[in-house]
Amino acid sequence: MKRTTLLSSAGAVILGALSMNVSADEQRFVAADNSVGTQLCMAITKDSPLKLKKAMDYHRARTHLVVNDLQCNDLTVRQFASLYGFERSMKRLNITPLTETSIRDLAKVHGDKLNVVVGSK
Repeated sequence: MKRTTLLSSAGAVILGALSMNVSADEQRFVAADNSVGTQLCMAITKDSPLKLKKAMDYHRARTHLVVNDLQCNDLTVRQFASLYGFERSMKRLNITPLTETSIRDLAKVHGDKLNVVVGSK
């Protein structure tokens, strides 16, 4: 009985570690340049409302400007944030995510995936 409980607990811990490891390795973003648009896009990728607000305040960018005029990797902010799952950044910008269904294989191990981020000029 103890052995079964121990094995099932170990399996749950390993599965949890794998799922967190896959999501952490999946998305790594690097700025392509140092433009204001790219800096705002990079702030969105941090998925931190505080960091996004600080970047917007530093560049004097209002929410409606970021949502309506900024493009990240030739996508609207809504499309970009929805694609990569930046839910906290979307909430800070008062936008709703695009809805779609996807299935992820938790057992599949991904290498580091490098994403280059370019903002609109």
